[in-house]
Amino acid sequence: MSETHLLLFAPECAAPAAWAAALRQALPQGATLALALAAEALPALAHAAQRDAEVPDALVRLPDGADAAALVALSDADRSEAFTGVRHAVLPGGDAIRLFFGLHRLERLSRAEFHDYWLNRHAQIGRRLIPPYTYHQIHACDGPDLEGLRRSTFDGIVEVHFPDAEALVKQLSRSEVAEEALADERNFIDHARSRFWAFTEVA
Repeated sequence: MSETHLLLFAPECAAPAAWAAALRQALPQGATLALALAAEALPALAHAAQRDAEVPDALVRLPDGADAAALVALSDADRSEAFTGVRHAVLPGGDAIRLFFGLHRLERLSRAEFHDYWLNRHAQIGRRLIPPYTYHQIHACDGPDLEGLRRSTFDGIVEVHFPDAEALVKQLSRSEVAEEALADERNFIDHARSRFWAFTEVA
């Protein structure tokens, strides 16, 4: 079953705390909200030396049939996007800090080939290296257009949950993750066009 995510950017003039509060108030029943950690919250990591300007400020997962108009109106619609995908809970669960990795495939791969390698080969590395944390793959698929938002070009999204930012940094700094997992990612992920950061779950 597919699910819809909003990748939202705050308007340039918006105060972060006020914008976050407005998003919470406008959140449809059953939706979830995660806010990007501050740029200084994470050290340089193998996957990202710093927060990229194209990383969204907020992530919203919408329940089926939810009206996103109020959330879109609060955000920078020229930069924000909608993403539809099918979730594969490789290591189920959730926690306070969500690692977000928006993926673009290598140009030589079709989307089907990308999804197949990711789920049936690369996921084996995740099953071995990620516990005790969670690991979800969300594979992009066709979905309904949301008025006012363009469709995301990500081929998939990785979600890994941690109890706190310190646990995230420790996990991603392990040599097996920083080297082995990253080396295999180069077989199917275009890192230059992908986006990586951490978010805190707030609703």
